Amino acid sequence: MQTKYILTIDQGTTSSRAILFDKKGNTVGKYQMEFTQIRRQSGFVEHNANEIYESVLECIRNVINNSGIKVSEIDCLAITNQRETAVLFDKKTGLPVCDAICWQSRQSKSICDDLIAKGYEEVIFAKTGLHINPYFSASKIRYMLDNNPKVYEKYQNDEILFGTIDTYLLYRLSSGKSFYTDHTNASRTLLYNINTHTYDDELLQIFNIKRSILPEILNTSDYFGKVEILGEKVPVCALVGDQQASLFGHCAFNEGDIKNTYGTGCFMLLNMKDKNIRSKHGLLTTIGYVINNEVNYALEGSVFIAGAAVNWLKDGIKIIESSKETSDRAYKVSEDDVILVPSFVGMGTPYWENDARGAIFGMSLQTTQEHLIKATLQGIAYQSKDVLEVMKKEANFDDISISVDGGASANDFLLQFQADIMQKVIKRPKQIETTALGACFLAGLYTKFFKDLNELKKINQTDKLYYPIIDSNKCEKLYSRWLKAVNATRSFK
Repeated sequence: MQTKYILTIDQGTTSSRAILFDKKGNTVGKYQMEFTQIRRQSGFVEHNANEIYESVLECIRNVINNSGIKVSEIDCLAITNQRETAVLFDKKTGLPVCDAICWQSRQSKSICDDLIAKGYEEVIFAKTGLHINPYFSASKIRYMLDNNPKVYEKYQNDEILFGTIDTYLLYRLSSGKSFYTDHTNASRTLLYNINTHTYDDELLQIFNIKRSILPEILNTSDYFGKVEILGEKVPVCALVGDQQASLFGHCAFNEGDIKNTYGTGCFMLLNMKDKNIRSKHGLLTTIGYVINNEVNYALEGSVFIAGAAVNWLKDGIKIIESSKETSDRAYKVSEDDVILVPSFVGMGTPYWENDARGAIFGMSLQTTQEHLIKATLQGIAYQSKDVLEVMKKEANFDDISISVDGGASANDFLLQFQADIMQKVIKRPKQIETTALGACFLAGLYTKFFKDLNELKKINQTDKLYYPIIDSNKCEKLYSRWLKAVNATRSFK
């Protein structure tokens, strides 16, 4: 039987999804499950990795059954994942030996502070393109080993392995036969040398981590072994970090192409092709994707809190019932008096302030819920503006349009204000499942389900363009107030 579909596992920060795509990039089936966020204290975010695995199994079963397709019609499986989240698991059983530490979590901050105090920032940045920060995986591994005696004992006895979520899911789905990662995920661990494209002995020594627990690194588009789905074997042909998957899903194949994803966090990537440069203004250098051993680099700006701020409006202060209502309610307010800096777990690009916390400025007795909702959406857009300004300095370009995706890209107010404050055209594609689509593209290229990049470019077309409607003078005034608020937030510790 001729294969008709690619199945993508999109394992995110708050939910797992399974999505079926056809040869035209259409979604023919989707199933999603949320899972528990474990918050033991302020700044700590952990996940039960076994719960994540079970949620993925449930998503796979349901998307296939609900779609009425046969497993034999699936060409291959692709996995895209929340990056940097660290899992230690038993080599024999595949079961996690402690809770996974989420990329958002700041609990390994003291480990990072100690390494910075010892003067390792320069050498680590030169080798990895990343800053010493609890955001990345290595300090999370060290934290789990240092704070769990039983885990450390198993580590000493060579009984455990490490993986980011891609590796962990692959290991479980393959019953322990496949222990791999790809370059996009490996490049976010602080253990991977972005110049040599492998794990680095000096970095392993700095973090005191054994190479033997780390997965083998393959191309992003490659053969990762077979997994069993409802009793039948299906090859896995792509592993890719979610932000890099989004870059590929936008068909941002050319140098200078930019995508911006509005998820739990907000991540802007600029394709640099074969240029491996180090940012002087707070951007990260990362692997965009690797196909046929050809490495494409990207510059990345990371905003830690985006959609999570909208969740705070709903679950924290409970002034909205769903994210869908925020656009209409924000449009009810004409004033721009209130500024919300959503640095609830620190600040990313270009500030990298681990100790910063959220702040609200400009409130009065006339401030309403709608003002806070509007300020929250604007705060997301302002942070993306911060990142874009840095990218313009680093890459020396200005004539651009920006492709967007992620859950909040459906928010008209957010995207219109994003166009206004950036003074750039914002492009939303028809297929907003761009992260999952990018993983699908990468897997399909390997199996020849898709012929080449030109075929991919014809698939994901533009849905809507947002043009700036405020003048540059007003934009400058608004952005100046934002920068004042950021400086005040950074100074309050």
